[in-house]
Amino acid sequence: MEAVTHSTSANVGAILTMLAHGVPATSTEPPVGALELFDRIAERDDGLELILRGYRAGMSELWQLWARWVADHVSDHDDLYALLAASTSFIMTFISRVSGELVARWEQTHRRRERGLGLSPEEIIRKALYDVSSPASALDPLGYDADRTHLAFALPAELTDDQTAELRARIHGLTSAHTLALRRDTGIIVWVGLDQAPGSSLRGSLESAIGDGRAVGVSEPRASLAGFRTACHEALDARRIAVLRAETTLTHYRDVALLSVLTADPERARALAIAELGELAGESPSMARLRETLRTYLACGESQVATAGRLGVHEKTVGYRVRKAEELLGVSIRDRHTEVEASLLIHASLPDTANS
Repeated sequence: MEAVTHSTSANVGAILTMLAHGVPATSTEPPVGALELFDRIAERDDGLELILRGYRAGMSELWQLWARWVADHVSDHDDLYALLAASTSFIMTFISRVSGELVARWEQTHRRRERGLGLSPEEIIRKALYDVSSPASALDPLGYDADRTHLAFALPAELTDDQTAELRARIHGLTSAHTLALRRDTGIIVWVGLDQAPGSSLRGSLESAIGDGRAVGVSEPRASLAGFRTACHEALDARRIAVLRAETTLTHYRDVALLSVLTADPERARALAIAELGELAGESPSMARLRETLRTYLACGESQVATAGRLGVHEKTVGYRVRKAEELLGVSIRDRHTEVEASLLIHASLPDTANS
């Protein structure tokens, strides 16, 4: 189910992005998410038929949703016709192009297996990631021991294969550990297989090897094949938060775990924050001060003394700001502690919240 969801998201995202930026449908290739699903069903004799049928059904549903949205938002008859005609042509071309690529890939896959070459490295990694029935030895053909402790890094998709190989070589030089890499639509995952959870010194060295200047997500150390999968998701979530915050540094999953759950759907998260905070979500400096004070106050266990010390203001100032915030919220902080704290966290982490 996860592979199906990722494939659907990747295809829809590719279509909308290409339409938005005027990229011709003839220049597309199957998104990585679609290839992951393809690899999952490649063992079946009817796998190609299944995936092509799924594309037709999925694109039909997407077109109906899109046409309904366009009809609701475009009133001019000529504009409506032009938009539907152009988007219909794009979607049909996209289907034709991707289907042709998948047919060619299917033939290559079967020729490789007929020659006894088995799965490609990418297919082996994806199978280990998405097939929960995979044995602990699933990654053995790549010389990677799944029973080790895994640390995963999520890197920007813009990195070239040569840059990724250079990074893996630096990591190997530091640790002598085996590494794996997988390119996805959302970024490049690099796993490091260690004998045990890294200490602070080794972890710092690894992070220095990655370098700053780009948004990178770092997982917690995770053991076994299940941990291999978990580390992947954690690294991707940490990088997603870094991108949302427009940060170009390493982001640790342990520091953003709660936020990654709260913002799994950014649009709904923004809507929740706006609904909960109301006027307190405003852009003015005074609203920003009230939010900062309230965040600190809640983080300090609702202690005015601790909040004043952390912010460098008088206790009475803290008390005034908290009362003012409660007036704007229309509720007591204690009555909505969890909801307000979560909304403040979302607001501080999603740059466009105040403008949504």
